[in-house]
Amino acid sequence: MENFKEMISSINLNDLLKIFDIQIAIAVLLFFVIFRTVFSKILIKAYYKIIKSKKHPKDSSMYRPLNIMFILIGVYCMIKILPTSAQVLYVMNKIYKLVIIFYVMRILTSLINTDSIFFKRFFRDPTNKAVNMFLCQIAKFIIWIIYLFIILAEMGYAKDFSGLVAALGVGSAAIALAAQDLVKSLISGVTILTDKPFVIGDWIEVDQYQGTVIDITFRSTRIKAFNNSVVTIPNSVITSSYVINWNRLTSRRFECVLNLSLETPSEKIKKVVKEIKVVLENDPKVIKETIQVSLINITAYSNDIKIVLFLREAEYVPFLKAKQDVLCSLLFLVEKENIDLAYPTQTLFVKRKEEEQA
Repeated sequence: MENFKEMISSINLNDLLKIFDIQIAIAVLLFFVIFRTVFSKILIKAYYKIIKSKKHPKDSSMYRPLNIMFILIGVYCMIKILPTSAQVLYVMNKIYKLVIIFYVMRILTSLINTDSIFFKRFFRDPTNKAVNMFLCQIAKFIIWIIYLFIILAEMGYAKDFSGLVAALGVGSAAIALAAQDLVKSLISGVTILTDKPFVIGDWIEVDQYQGTVIDITFRSTRIKAFNNSVVTIPNSVITSSYVINWNRLTSRRFECVLNLSLETPSEKIKKVVKEIKVVLENDPKVIKETIQVSLINITAYSNDIKIVLFLREAEYVPFLKAKQDVLCSLLFLVEKENIDLAYPTQTLFVKRKEEEQA
């Protein structure tokens, strides 16, 4: 009994307080470690309730960063409770602030995603996937630039945001001078993404290139050509030349010439012209108001009937099918009227000498 009293009396009150602080610090850390998932789910559910979405918290890209952030909060609280020198505490505060802000930035960038509910609800342009990607990349770039400035500010290298703006201005000018072609393509890329002369999936024609647009970036546009080769065209080339977007067509022009033989009587030619008009007007694939059928020329070997019209099929493959049907209808009509189609011919007259004929 006396030994126990001596042991108790030998223990300093400060030591007891230190032990007690350590126990509390460990308990606080364990509290945040154990309940981090609960806190994360509460915050994510509140977020989805604000934006009126029923997505499950575990499907959220914010879930993991929030878990780590709550563990860091527990570590920070533990350090604050433990007896620590003012210098160590100052350094820890700096580090803790930067780490917490880092995970806040990560949560923000997880929201700025083309597949995220937040982005689809407030910023998404459903008509252009490239614009969506462009907005996401720009927003993420701005967020991490701000974080970089915060780091510089904490280290004492930046005083206000005017320094950041000036630095970005000087840096942009230096880049523009060093890589003028690249900057020109980037500006052209922004023009393409905002004006939207074409989107991914459109069939376009640029100079001598034709194909389906498969990707649009800041610097270039990639198209898949007829032979399945991928052509990369700088955006500066696209904006400085003409672009034909075949997907924007509502109809396609059809034109052909029937070469009837010279032996075809004029009355029959008039009859054929009228019958062609009737056949085309009854075809649902043909726009009636655009039909033009007329005898345009008489050559050395044929009477030429020109047919011009517009077909309702704008897409390339259906247009080819409709064009084939129209041509078959014309051939059937010519066969029905027993009219021969002309082809280039040449008659050669040979004059013999009288002596040879004798």
